[in-house]
Amino acid sequence: MLGLLTSDLAGGLRRQERRRTSRVTAVAVIAALSLGLAACSSSPKAAPTTTTVKINAAAAQGDISTIYDNLFHLSTGSIASKVAEVQDGSTIKAAFTQAASSSEATASQGAKIDSVTILTAAKCKAQNLGSQCAKIVYDILGTGGTAILPNNNGYAVFTNGQWLVAKATICQLLGLFYTAEGKTGSPPGC
Repeated sequence: MLGLLTSDLAGGLRRQERRRTSRVTAVAVIAALSLGLAACSSSPKAAPTTTTVKINAAAAQGDISTIYDNLFHLSTGSIASKVAEVQDGSTIKAAFTQAASSSEATASQGAKIDSVTILTAAKCKAQNLGSQCAKIVYDILGTGGTAILPNNNGYAVFTNGQWLVAKATICQLLGLFYTAEGKTGSPPGC
């Protein structure tokens, strides 16, 4: 009888031990899953990737000079070619067309770049220009290469492998045109 009791007692202890092991295993699995889920939910989301290209400052100076000169040489080229050199140029086409057909526009014979400063991504974003841009100091030239609007501050943006005149720069100038024409409000697209 003692042998039977010992056998039953040992069997009961083994069953309790298996249940306890099962519970410990279950708790360990739940804890591991909880920690894994917590780690997944608290990990930062991957930032969207943006392509940045190393900018050659010397090439930028030449490219920016060309687009500014083409844009402000209003007696040559088509409106379509001019707005193609402006960031989101299609949005300001109507206002640019109006300004280019004015008598004041015939005086504009190009632009001369005084300085180009490539800005950091943070400075570009602070100006709402994207991540690659440059600050430009330029003169709008009149007949004979004389500066008719000297020392202007503007921007250029590097988009899809090319430099464009920043829309904010053109909108500022279109605003001056609107004021000179006695118009109120912002030019269309600005």
